[in-house]
Amino acid sequence: MAGETRHTAHIPEWKVKDVEELVEMIKKSRVVGVVGVREIPADNMQQMRGSLRGNVEIRMVRNTIARRALEASAPEIRPLANFIEDQTALIFSNDNPFKLRSLLEKGKQPMPIKAGARAPKDIVIEAGETSFSPGPMVGKLQAAGIPAAIKGGKVVINQKITLAKEGEVVAAKTADILKTMEIFPRNVGLELRAAYEGGLIFKARDLSINVEAQISELFAASAKAFGFAVEIGYATHKTIGPMLQKAQTKARALVLEAGIPVPSMMEMVLARAAANARAIARLASGEAAPAAATAPASAKAREEKEEKKDEGDTAAGLGALFG
Repeated sequence: MAGETRHTAHIPEWKVKDVEELVEMIKKSRVVGVVGVREIPADNMQQMRGSLRGNVEIRMVRNTIARRALEASAPEIRPLANFIEDQTALIFSNDNPFKLRSLLEKGKQPMPIKAGARAPKDIVIEAGETSFSPGPMVGKLQAAGIPAAIKGGKVVINQKITLAKEGEVVAAKTADILKTMEIFPRNVGLELRAAYEGGLIFKARDLSINVEAQISELFAASAKAFGFAVEIGYATHKTIGPMLQKAQTKARALVLEAGIPVPSMMEMVLARAAANARAIARLASGEAAPAAATAPASAKAREEKEEKKDEGDTAAGLGALFG
């Protein structure tokens, strides 16, 4: 049997070097991401690179090179190669994937929509005056389906109208008039498809959460848990202070109500007893009695001051959870 001959295609040295550099970058980076770069003009890409410098490094290489680099890396990161398609770049960052996505979203820039593209959202034209001078512009607006007229020497849109609903194909006239009106429905930028960190691959939909809202909810839940723990007397190093303060407030109220002779509160106890005695005396003499027998203003003010102090200390204890 004749020997089988195999031909191996020669791989250019520059490709080998690019793959090796990417593999090294993948090893050193905390987070590696795959982003789509379609329809990003060169000038906009330069601006994005500048705004992200220090947080994100972008490497635009051929898809085959990016795929080879990922496949030559650790096994857990290799599935990231499945997200390489169309126009793609690799990004490297030390920020977590959630923060990385947020940075990329903030870096997007408004761009005109092209004829034949699908509307990314409802394209709505509001009613009201425009900046256009009377003339041919009225006819252009009307031709695009926008109810325009001249009023008081100005071009006015008579009513709010939706030119295209989300997902609809944008007609040429619509795209042209939107560009003239400087209405840019698209936000163009780096589209994060997936990111790797710590052995996990995060898809774009996994990162689409409002981090600030989640933190706010956690804060609210912690506050409720703290209040509940204090209420039921669940002692921890965070709740013990507010619990003792609450118990002290209740104890003082009980002392005043029952007239218990506690040395530190005798002034307030006697003041309350005196007030009650005066009320009884008025009743016995036939005088009109006040709505309720109360302690003198100074004693009452002292009670209120103590209660406010207790409330402040409790709030301080709650704040310590997030300090």
